[in-house]
Amino acid sequence: MENIRFHITVKAIVIYNHKVLILKKIKPSTDGLGYWELPGGGLEYGETPHQALTRELKEETNLDIKILKPVYTFTAIRPHYQTVGIGFLTIPTNDNVVISDEHTDFKFVHPTELKEYLNQQIYNDIIITLQEYENMKLEE
Repeated sequence: MENIRFHITVKAIVIYNHKVLILKKIKPSTDGLGYWELPGGGLEYGETPHQALTRELKEETNLDIKILKPVYTFTAIRPHYQTVGIGFLTIPTNDNVVISDEHTDFKFVHPTELKEYLNQQIYNDIIITLQEYENMKLEE
């Protein structure tokens, strides 16, 4: 198993007014996960996951975020390449979304509508967190 590479990525469940931010990619995922995704991206050398998430959200959406906690992990295994990801529950500290050229659209979607947009695998990763968030009653 020589020349196996690892990539670490971070994703944000951004909740604003009881809705989740999703972004539409220019092209569908090569992993078959479709067009719609959660914001986030890869760590750069020397970054912590929190730093990477903050940077990625600013680059992709212009949002500043407050990270509440890590909530799930995921992995994707390909020949000679493995991605390991950490998903975080976040809230924005501003609401001025400006998407980068990596995406063509964004939406804040109610959790009951997420199945219409997200791949089942992504949806399954985050639905329990969304239910827990609603029970926290942080936005009242």
